[in-house]
Amino acid sequence: METQATQTTFTSYLTLWSGQLISLLGSSIASFVIIWWITLETESPLYLAVASFAGLAPLVILMPFAGVLVDRWSRKAMIGVVDLLQAVATVALILLFWLNIVSIWLVLGLLTLRGIFQAFHNPAASAIVPLMVPREKLSRMNGVNYLLSGATTLIGPVVAALLLEVWRIDQILWIDAATFIMAVIPLLIIKIPSVRRNQDEDPTRSSFKKDFGEGLAFIKNARGLLPFIVLATALNFLLTPLSTLMPYYVRFDHLGDAPDLALVMAFFQGGILAGGLLMSVTKGFKRKMVAIVFSVYVIFLGYAVVALTPTGLFWFMAVGGLIIGCCLPIANVSIQTIIQTVVPLKMLGRINSVIGALASAASPFGMILSGIIVEFTRTSNVYVVCAGLGMLTLTFSWFFTDMKHVEEIKEE
Repeated sequence: METQATQTTFTSYLTLWSGQLISLLGSSIASFVIIWWITLETESPLYLAVASFAGLAPLVILMPFAGVLVDRWSRKAMIGVVDLLQAVATVALILLFWLNIVSIWLVLGLLTLRGIFQAFHNPAASAIVPLMVPREKLSRMNGVNYLLSGATTLIGPVVAALLLEVWRIDQILWIDAATFIMAVIPLLIIKIPSVRRNQDEDPTRSSFKKDFGEGLAFIKNARGLLPFIVLATALNFLLTPLSTLMPYYVRFDHLGDAPDLALVMAFFQGGILAGGLLMSVTKGFKRKMVAIVFSVYVIFLGYAVVALTPTGLFWFMAVGGLIIGCCLPIANVSIQTIIQTVVPLKMLGRINSVIGALASAASPFGMILSGIIVEFTRTSNVYVVCAGLGMLTLTFSWFFTDMKHVEEIKEE
């Protein structure tokens, strides 16, 4: 029998989550100032791409293996250790700037280290949610988390930009180290339930290879889960060009300026906040797969609106961004809640890590491929094709795979 979340564990989780949210703000500020420094230091889009890759590659490569360790080890200890290591990496970066011996390659190396630590932190943090949040509160809590995490990620760069006017980079980076302290204190004082005692066999007798194989076997054998994951990866790939090429699309396809891009992005972020607010004040949808499919259809409809915007009609493009933003939280929160409720708690780290790795892997390939294709055609053509393929892929998956039965896995 699996561990049941209670009101007591939920209260403890809120304490832990509040600290992690503060830490996320510090990380958002640090990421912005680091990227800004790379921009000014190199004046090269290539180095910006390399910096993004340095932080993303460890997630893609390590997360499936990290997920196995998350299920074998104490999730509380793992979060604490990797948060500490991230703080150490930040302090090392501060010293490099303070001593004026920083170089682009040292920064890229530290970004890679942060990516490695995130590969362990993300599945561990995701796996404890259904352990501590009662099932009836999962969808609402995921919505609140989506809303406030998005707001924090939005606020971080604004705060960083203001601080850059008055502080040096090494001074600003101390915020990241300080927020770690605020995150680790709740982690030390609360108790996180363990799933290891509920396993029939001693986990120390189970090999890493066996645990990894069990995770893959569950994905393969659980009805509809594999096509569901493949669909999510494919749709993420098709959506990547939208954000990657948007600045280019506004500037060169529509002859716009920075305020025009800001208008579109403001509507998009506003939609995300509205959708996140909706999911946070409701219990979600009873038929979550239907909600996912409907919201994703609307997302790609908004994609098509952006693609078919008449030249210079930026309010029309902004409406498309608003449509996309409103539906993203509905789809993402519903997907997250389904995974948390149908996957056995003792395997959640492995399953989450595989899904996260596949979703992360789709992004760099989408970035590179869309950048190449736009050299030969208009950005609007890429958007139209991606929107059409997204709707076709979703329709095919719904009618010709078992993905519609994912919510029935627990019952089976």
